[in-house]
Amino acid sequence: MYAGYRLAGAGRASLTVGTVVVVALLLRGPFLFSPPFLSDDIHRYLFDGMVQQAGDSPYAVSPEAYETTDPIVSDLATKVNHPSLVTLYPPAAQLFFKLAAPLGMTGMKALLVLADMAVVGLLLLYLPRMGLPRHGVILYAWNPMVVWEIAWSGHTDALALPFLLAAGLLVVRKGRREAIMAGALFAVALWVKLIPVIFGPFFLLASRRRAGWFAAGGAVASTLLVGPYLPQMGNGVETLVLYGTTWEFSGFLFRTIRDLTGMNLVARLVMALLFCGGAGALLWRQWRTKMSHFHALGWAAFFWLLATPTLHPWYGLYLAMFLPLMGDTFNGKLLAPFLLTLTPLLGYVVLIDFFAHGVWLEGTWTPFWVFAIPLMALFCPKEPPAALPGAKLLKSLTNRF
Repeated sequence: MYAGYRLAGAGRASLTVGTVVVVALLLRGPFLFSPPFLSDDIHRYLFDGMVQQAGDSPYAVSPEAYETTDPIVSDLATKVNHPSLVTLYPPAAQLFFKLAAPLGMTGMKALLVLADMAVVGLLLLYLPRMGLPRHGVILYAWNPMVVWEIAWSGHTDALALPFLLAAGLLVVRKGRREAIMAGALFAVALWVKLIPVIFGPFFLLASRRRAGWFAAGGAVASTLLVGPYLPQMGNGVETLVLYGTTWEFSGFLFRTIRDLTGMNLVARLVMALLFCGGAGALLWRQWRTKMSHFHALGWAAFFWLLATPTLHPWYGLYLAMFLPLMGDTFNGKLLAPFLLTLTPLLGYVVLIDFFAHGVWLEGTWTPFWVFAIPLMALFCPKEPPAALPGAKLLKSLTNRF
């Protein structure tokens, strides 16, 4: 990925649309037909879908309390993680589960890869129109995190991405219809995975005088998606609250503050305030200096990944999608967001002891490096000081790649 991006940017390698697509498909193909190894979330997706196929609500009861005579559903219930909890996946994701579950695991992952490739197609189409290098699509299309988390693990974030990207492309256009469509698309992304809520203020600012129409489109789409799952959906909210107050993974900054204060909820509140402060600064800059909409979205995703108490590797998919739209990644400070699409994969080190001894125990250093590597890239100078030993050699090696 890195070599392809640098060589294409330097004009040393021709990069056609066909090359990008073919390589992206070749990277995804082997994982598409492989059972998930890094995450077992897809079993919950399949279970929720099969429950709906049987005419029941996925929000009604937990997998361990669900009564069925279907051996397939019973087997899925035993494979779901946290089977005592009702599903927390939003209505748009549930609709997808219902439609895709009869296709089985491979079929569901294939549909998610189609959504993933739709992002590749949109980037290939719009990067040149926005005056950005087309080869930037490599940073998403060939990114190992994107390949593994979608084609291998089959995370539903892949379904939210094309709706979120399409909404971002529409919201900056002038026109009432575009604002309504952008709001509807944003709502679909939000009800696939709630994570896009952090981008809501940026979309409202981008729509500016058409913010009302944007909100109206989102309200209509939300009503259509949420309505069929009421009132049982309230059970899922309870699981969501539990997730937001107790879950944690690979969040170095959160863990540090929690350990210093000895108070879990205080540390979570501090993280929320830190992110809101960073997002507020980005919103102010976007408003005052006409900062690029996608540039702001990318940095918002970056700050959120650093601040969230739960940093699952697939949460980096949003940053990976915005990365090609932020400019030249290896020019200036954009190297830090690029690295943060990769360092969360270090969190999978926890699986070594889990598979070998059945012990789920995060070390201290893994979250530190997930956090520290992008931060070092953010605050380090673009080029090494000339007086630094080996600086000329380092610079020559960098230029070659």
